[in-house]
Amino acid sequence: MALWGISTTQETWANNYAIPKFLDDQDRNNTPHNCFADDRGWIYRRYSTDTHSGLGTIYTDEVLVPIAGLNTVAAASTVFGPSGITPVGTQVYTGLAPATPVAVFFEDPNNSSNITVAAGGTTGVEPGATVKVNVCYNELVFVSTGATINIITSNVSNTGGAVEGGAGIVGYAETAVGSITVFNNTNGTAGGENEVYNLTGEAGTDFAGQITNRVSFAFTAPTANNLLQDNNVFRQPNINFASADGTGGVGIATTTFFVAAADMIGVVAGVSSASLLNNLGIAFTQAPVVAVGDTFFTIGGPTGLAITIRDQQGAGIGNTVLFSNLTAQTKLRVDITRGMVGTVTSFFPDDTAALKSFINAGVATSPGAALPIGIDRQVGGAGTFMSGSFEISDATLTVDGTGVVGLGTTTIQVSPASTTF
Repeated sequence: MALWGISTTQETWANNYAIPKFLDDQDRNNTPHNCFADDRGWIYRRYSTDTHSGLGTIYTDEVLVPIAGLNTVAAASTVFGPSGITPVGTQVYTGLAPATPVAVFFEDPNNSSNITVAAGGTTGVEPGATVKVNVCYNELVFVSTGATINIITSNVSNTGGAVEGGAGIVGYAETAVGSITVFNNTNGTAGGENEVYNLTGEAGTDFAGQITNRVSFAFTAPTANNLLQDNNVFRQPNINFASADGTGGVGIATTTFFVAAADMIGVVAGVSSASLLNNLGIAFTQAPVVAVGDTFFTIGGPTGLAITIRDQQGAGIGNTVLFSNLTAQTKLRVDITRGMVGTVTSFFPDDTAALKSFINAGVATSPGAALPIGIDRQVGGAGTFMSGSFEISDATLTVDGTGVVGLGTTTIQVSPASTTF
């Protein structure tokens, strides 16, 4: 039973939320994000289209591990004798706790067929684009249209914009279109049947929202006029010499500075800015670059003003200069501290409320407890959800999550084709 879980006592972040561990989060066609528990056991949903979420209505469910009543709570059924008529007792089935969020990530806008540790494909979108977030559960859930998550914004330097728990961009659970067939334990005990649900949200239909383990939320990215701006440092060379003849020393009252030719790549007059770090107590910050050569750059005065003697600085050999471009770009990430708000219930007929809070990395659940691995994953769903992430330390007999870090990105960047001014 070490490869999957069957009870509430094993449904923790350290035990992979009981999901079968042989699934690979770096393979879109064999990912744990499409695996869930229902009355039949552990199920893998194989979508027939690129829509791998509750919006996908064409799929085939494969029973990976048959466990009757897995999504129930201590469900029981009658056991009959050899005749098949006379009841001889009951069989109690161990079930999971309420449905639990196990992963959240930005959907890959390109629907890349391969999810990799390089983030699975696209990490940027155009301004005003529709962006989607997937919240994955370890069981099927009902999610009504209008349930929300929060998106945090920041500039290219990861400052400014919204903060955790604050006002950000709201993502709304979408409504699936059409009908789907799902297996349901309608009598509340082990055993069930396939039922058809209409999800268009029209009057008289069954349910407006999604019935899935992988809930799709959508929001609109900031428009070009509303992107956050900040200076993006792209190179940090040292001053090579302070005069054109290379004699060194300190250039007093100068506006021209010399660096290696390789360090001038990407520095553009009228676009780039420069900041000087020295130990003289005087330095310039984000001064506009007004002229460039193969091995030098010249700064101007404050934007729109002429250079003055006060703006002229000294530079010594080895002083660091920071080249930057004013960049219009908004970074987006999911607000893990907020979780979800709205109606999310278990697919089990008793309408047990599903958990809506997200586990945040590094926040211990109790004093001395092992630090959990957060449920945020890289774009497209890749990360380190499996593959040795949960090995127990021989020294502490706990899983501390050390080194369990995605190699890609958990953010989406919103920027126009040209992001510099």
